[in-house]
Amino acid sequence: MTRSAADRAKDCFERLKGPIVPLNLCFDDKGEVDIAAIRRYVDWLCRERVPVILLTYISSYFMWLTRDVHRRLTAALAEEIAGRALFISSTLWEAPAECRDFIQFADRVGVDIVKVQTNPWFRFPPHQQVRTIRGYFDAIVDASDMPLLLWSARESVYPVELVAELADRKNIIGVKNDGEQFDYYYDLLRATEHKQFAVVSGGFMRNFFFGVRAGSPAYLCPIAPFLPSVALTFYDHIANERFDDAWDMVQSYERPWVHKTRELDLRTSMHSVYFLYGLYPSNRVPAPGASHTSDQVEQVRQIIESVFGPIEPVGL
Repeated sequence: MTRSAADRAKDCFERLKGPIVPLNLCFDDKGEVDIAAIRRYVDWLCRERVPVILLTYISSYFMWLTRDVHRRLTAALAEEIAGRALFISSTLWEAPAECRDFIQFADRVGVDIVKVQTNPWFRFPPHQQVRTIRGYFDAIVDASDMPLLLWSARESVYPVELVAELADRKNIIGVKNDGEQFDYYYDLLRATEHKQFAVVSGGFMRNFFFGVRAGSPAYLCPIAPFLPSVALTFYDHIANERFDDAWDMVQSYERPWVHKTRELDLRTSMHSVYFLYGLYPSNRVPAPGASHTSDQVEQVRQIIESVFGPIEPVGL
């Protein structure tokens, strides 16, 4: 039985809750995406009951992906997840016709939501900005019944009034906010309060701790990719209004983890984390980026064990 566009949007909106794992990709010794390793990792995430899995522009290194690899990766992960988690894929920075084509492709292969990645430099004089972004969505919104997620890197690209307007479109169900995580985040929440529209925090547990009480349903978490149980426990505290316990987790886990990896670069450190936990076979990042040296991997190990306790490798 075919579901209506309204039913699809409602279902995805209701499932878009809790910690989101942004997928850092695995690369082999030739610098190519190791789709098989990523599938094994995603299967583990599903078995760990992660509610939402996300392919996204920065964390997933889309700037290194060809259109072919981007699509093969999307299709492979949709097949692997198979409904066990809500799967969000994202477009590349594309012209409207190519964006439409990807949305239709994602719909065919089983993706739940597509995040539309307009270029953050896609800026015009203020009197033209709203009209231009609105026109982009006019050109893609009827590509299929696929639920869509906006992406906002800054208010100058997606003014609050524009987000509120787009939130009225039947298959646009939310926005991932990578812009300012306090005033802008709360302005988006207030402007869409009574709509079927999820304002997702692109920041940390600490941002979500405050945003959830203003209506934010989900957040990206820098711990969920390797210790889903920590992220899920934090969300359970939030959902059951044990806010003191939730804040203790921010202070005990997230704050020292982010602070101590700052000099090692958090995203590069994530690759070393995957390797140390046996989630990926290596800690390689794609050229021209520099992977951690063995000494730096050891530093990451020491940080992990000082914050989270002894590493228990998964060994996928």
